[in-house]
Amino acid sequence: MRETLRQWRLVLGALLREWRTGVLLLLLIGPVLAYMGFGTLWLFEKGWLLAAVIAWIVAGGLFAILAARWTSSVRTVLPPLDWESPRTFSPRDRQAWKIVERHAHEAEKLSMDDLFEADRYIETGKGLLRDLAAHYHPQSNFPLDEVPVVELLSALELAAEDLAKLTRQMPGGDLVTLSHWRRAVQVAGYISKANDLYALVSPFLNPLSGLTRVGTRELIVKPAWKNMQQNVMRWFFQAYVNRLGVHLIELFSGRLAIGADQYRRLTRRHRLPSPRSDSDETLVINVVGAQEAGKTRLIATAREVFQGDDRPIRARLEGMGLDPSLVDRLKNVKYVEVPGYSTTGGRAGESRSDRQSRESAVAMSVDGDMLVLVIDGRKGLRPADLAFAKEWDGYFIQHPDREPPPALVVVTGVDRPEFGAVWSPPYNWSEGQSAREAAVRNLFESLRADLPPTFSTFAAAGLPDQSPFGLVEHVLPAFATQLHRAERASLVRRLQAASSRSKVGRVLSQIGEQGKSAWTRLKSRRGAPKTKA
Repeated sequence: MRETLRQWRLVLGALLREWRTGVLLLLLIGPVLAYMGFGTLWLFEKGWLLAAVIAWIVAGGLFAILAARWTSSVRTVLPPLDWESPRTFSPRDRQAWKIVERHAHEAEKLSMDDLFEADRYIETGKGLLRDLAAHYHPQSNFPLDEVPVVELLSALELAAEDLAKLTRQMPGGDLVTLSHWRRAVQVAGYISKANDLYALVSPFLNPLSGLTRVGTRELIVKPAWKNMQQNVMRWFFQAYVNRLGVHLIELFSGRLAIGADQYRRLTRRHRLPSPRSDSDETLVINVVGAQEAGKTRLIATAREVFQGDDRPIRARLEGMGLDPSLVDRLKNVKYVEVPGYSTTGGRAGESRSDRQSRESAVAMSVDGDMLVLVIDGRKGLRPADLAFAKEWDGYFIQHPDREPPPALVVVTGVDRPEFGAVWSPPYNWSEGQSAREAAVRNLFESLRADLPPTFSTFAAAGLPDQSPFGLVEHVLPAFATQLHRAERASLVRRLQAASSRSKVGRVLSQIGEQGKSAWTRLKSRRGAPKTKA
């Protein structure tokens, strides 16, 4: 209260010196105060003053609670910010994303004055740029010297575009100027001071309502109003850090070398439920395994499923709670059979040809969008299979800038007598009680214990000519559940491929484009009809 009185002495002193300003404020606020006074008198005469006071207190309390919750909670009235790492991020990028989150959390420590300072945003951007540069180039004394200027401009362009779109989601957000922000703060200050003045005078006009209003305002409404203002500004600050951080990570990961336009084309395309026809968007499923493990038969049967009636697989997906439209995306995947690696000896005594065939299979498999490791159920997990899985997994550990695609294990040959006397599908590999089902389940447990954790999804299929089972029922649904991860891996792979072109190749390509443009203009000038003087 003493602080409020001291502030009002200063305000009144300023008004006495600037009497013209005081007259204008009186003409603006005076009628409002008069209406409020007459309204209070009328409520008192009608006997409604107590009910009005209670309603006022309840409204103030609800305002305080809802304003604080709806401007700071996850389900906010402001446009939500996505703090999940984008699908283009590799494991190394997701570590860098923690740096962005740390800078965004600093908004909780900033005062209202700090959040309105333009220099605060500039310094935050510079600090974020330095920290991310040090994360990606820890051995360099001047990490920013490694960043091409054009790619930095592309990152700023994309961040500004995203922030503008986010701001436009707020009603009138595209009309706000910097002067509007300043005026809003000034007006809010004037209104707050006017309310303070009225709160001081109202107890003399009506002790009951006046004292209640003073208590409600000082204890509930005023703190809530200030908290709401700070939450709005913190949201804007965090949105700034969020959008800038995303594209600075894309910058340091090298994915903006393709240019802002190409980056938009690859990452911001609207997804349609219809099958995708672009050849560069076809998902690649690499099917790998030892020689004669059943890869060819598995691929052929998978292709045959979609050549006829696809209603069984749609019904199967729907019964599992999956979207039946995933079938349309499965139809367009490209199966690549990786040449099988040989298994003539154990891991310690393998021949040079065994090792070379396995290393070749690993090199071909890392560039796909999904990996299917085929294991011959009759022979179980052989040393060559385990060595392949570990080397494939190790490749992505050594290359944190690459997104590891989903890896599935498909056990073939479960229709053979080794698993049971009579082949009579259907089977439930997870809960069935027959000898065949128990044997397959035990094999799954054994594989899960020996293979790297990356290989966490298992399916089994028996594919005899007469009564095949497992592909529609288990294998293809397993593929469908991993499509979202495969599409993410595909996007990262295509971005890496586009941005990893050599600098010489990019320069030659730009020269070629300029040459084509110049030739087109020259031809258009020659072909244009000449006008007579």
